[in-house]
Amino acid sequence: MREVRLPGNLSTVPVAAPVLTALRAQAPGLLHVVDPYKVPLAEAVEKSRAVADLGHPVLLVGSTDNAAFDRQVAPYVADLRERTDLPIVLHFPSIPGRGAPLCPGADAVLVHAVPNSLRSFFVSGGAAETAVAAAALGDGAPELLQSASFAFGSDGKTHEAVGAPPTAEAGAELPRLVAAVATGDFDLAYLLYRHGRVPEAVLRAYRRGLAPQQLLFVGGGVRSYGQVRHYHDCGADWVVVGNGLETAGWRETLRELSGRPGGRPGGTGHPAARRALVAELQRGLRRPARSDPVGRRAYATNVGRLHDLLPAVVAPVTSAEEVAHVLRTTRAAGMPVAVRGSGHSFGLQGLSDGGVLIVGEPGDPEVRLHDDGTAEVCARAPWHAAETALNALGRSIPVLTNHLTVSIGGTLSVGGYGEGTIAHGGQVDLVERFRLILPDGQARWCSPDESPELFRYGIGSLGQLGVLDRVVLRTVAYQRFTTIATQQHPSLPALVEHVGWLAEEQRSPVDLFSAQHYEGGFVTTYGTMGTPLPRRLPGRADIRVEADWPLRSMRESRRNPADPSVHFIWADYCLSSPAAVEFARFLEAEILATPGYREGGGRLLMLGVHRPEQRPSVPFTPAAGLRGLALGFGLYFSVPRGDRAGVERVQGMHRRVLAECLALGGRPYLAGWYDLDEADLQSMYGADLVALRRLRRELDPHGLFNPGLLA
Repeated sequence: MREVRLPGNLSTVPVAAPVLTALRAQAPGLLHVVDPYKVPLAEAVEKSRAVADLGHPVLLVGSTDNAAFDRQVAPYVADLRERTDLPIVLHFPSIPGRGAPLCPGADAVLVHAVPNSLRSFFVSGGAAETAVAAAALGDGAPELLQSASFAFGSDGKTHEAVGAPPTAEAGAELPRLVAAVATGDFDLAYLLYRHGRVPEAVLRAYRRGLAPQQLLFVGGGVRSYGQVRHYHDCGADWVVVGNGLETAGWRETLRELSGRPGGRPGGTGHPAARRALVAELQRGLRRPARSDPVGRRAYATNVGRLHDLLPAVVAPVTSAEEVAHVLRTTRAAGMPVAVRGSGHSFGLQGLSDGGVLIVGEPGDPEVRLHDDGTAEVCARAPWHAAETALNALGRSIPVLTNHLTVSIGGTLSVGGYGEGTIAHGGQVDLVERFRLILPDGQARWCSPDESPELFRYGIGSLGQLGVLDRVVLRTVAYQRFTTIATQQHPSLPALVEHVGWLAEEQRSPVDLFSAQHYEGGFVTTYGTMGTPLPRRLPGRADIRVEADWPLRSMRESRRNPADPSVHFIWADYCLSSPAAVEFARFLEAEILATPGYREGGGRLLMLGVHRPEQRPSVPFTPAAGLRGLALGFGLYFSVPRGDRAGVERVQGMHRRVLAECLALGGRPYLAGWYDLDEADLQSMYGADLVALRRLRRELDPHGLFNPGLLA
């Protein structure tokens, strides 16, 4: 029985998504609404470019007035569409007999229903009429976003336009309206308080009551970033600002409301500066550098999809020379630069907030097999390409993870663990030498004898010191057939106690090991390649022989595309065998038995490493400092996109698990989602953290290269 795998060809770059999908994926954030009756077209064009530069996903065009829609708004939208790539969303009250007014050039329209309106037309929002009008536009029809809309406080203009009294802020009416939205066919709830603020209790009531996929918009009178943050903290997905940006100083106000006051020294906030930087980068790149909103947006998140940071420029690289060129160019410009492989990360790794993002383009692994059995490979290549090429030469990488579409360099920046870890350690432990491109663009080979300090800290440390270019790995003889044994256990603590027999030998008695919580049961899997299973394997086991066992991961991941509709919240915890028994008791009682584990689609996968003290050269990996038999526990959750309450529940569970792991002397795996503070880092890494940061200062004195947790 194989371990449970979540689907994912994680090297796939997402394509442009429908507006609703983008709004769900990129929340929380800020949206600007341009009033076409007040704002000149030229200013609207400037604003569309400004909000795109700040990473806002759409521009709203709307007003409470729509009497002159066809005469004034329709040509305005058509002209705006010609001058911006940003999606345009119409935001007007519906018109009896017509529905929400539509026009060519709009990507989406908010169809406002007002559940507390005294006029039946507005209760439905004219949805039927809008659908008919949209169908008449054919291929140019906008996406219809169904909104349950409410106006609070003294707002005679809005109340008159939709035939509704001020919306209830308390009492029995509030939960009735929330329930009507939650059970209705609505994509979002829109709360407007033109001359005041939507009360915190009202926001939280809607956030709790809405279905996970339903968004919460709030607007009216927003003037400060503090208001924006407060609305987000109360559960709002999108804060809409209109009049607050109808001033001469709207550019700085927009930056402040977006949480980015002032300019970035050496940055590319000005269009001319960005164009100059892109042109300079392009001189040394084979593929186009991307500074357009669509190109940048494709790399604004990673597989965890918990963060949304928009780079200013995306620089695709296919060679060491291109990497060096980008690093030299960004250093000269004083621009921050981050590094990304396949995007298979869960925190902030592989993301850039307004800087340049280096994206390693997967290509030929360029395998060079040496007489001693080591192999030199390109770090930008995916593992499956290297393993396939080595198999053709009669060799194999003894440690492969479950996701072989990820880049070699990206995995080595954190560790890399799989079933073969029980006998060979992590993928970082296979490394004999590597070539590192330093933040100033220079390349240097690193090994225990060549730049030994860079060798110690240049891998397994979240890519803090440079970009991996080429790697020399130990390989083993390729064995096509694997003997597999699986065993069932009554509980997680019983499973952990059972696998203790692995620690009793001087070297691992098996080549492969994993365990999992599967369909309510607990299963261990052992494997040997080219040799029989050990006779002393305790207990009854189901035994079979499999062909090309390690490459099955590759086939499965290539067959299943990454799921963009969920947040993946994965984390791994590593402990020595004695402490692992106590940790297993905690997990079974406090995590696996809870509704939150089931509601979050929880999975548990275990791996082992035999005698990690024999592999002391990579200090930031999870088994470093542990002795005997170390066991890793992977807790993997998938929460629907936009389910903020679900994300918070899962993160809360991970915080509890992390606290227990640290209390028992274990460590987290830095590849996953974690919530570590400086005290945790100092406690775990001590002098190694000091040394890493010293090297960073020497190599990157201005702090521009690949900032992250350890920096």
